Amino acid sequence: MADQLCDSCGEYLPEGSAKYSIHIQAVADFDGIIYTEDSTSLEEDLTGSVFASVEEMGEEVFQEVAFILCDNCKRKFLQDPFNRGTSFFKVSKNIKYLFH
Repeated sequence: MADQLCDSCGEYLPEGSAKYSIHIQAVADFDGIIYTEDSTSLEEDLTGSVFASVEEMGEEVFQEVAFILCDNCKRKFLQDPFNRGTSFFKVSKNIKYLFH
């Protein structure tokens, strides 16, 4: 694997150094209710004026990004992922069991 830079602070990460891949998925949390205004079908609502294309509709439903972080930025991110200045997010020591 080639040398990389931390996506947060820009630290140089030479080959073999500690680096972490952070993957974030934003998935629509559909609750089964769709409000429509005078439309004839759900398909019309989903492909009509709300979305310009099927690709745009897909981006509204699912997006995925990945970042490479150095050890220091990884710790900061896991401590406060929303950068609120508080340590409200506690990472479980058994985090390996939270993901597939």
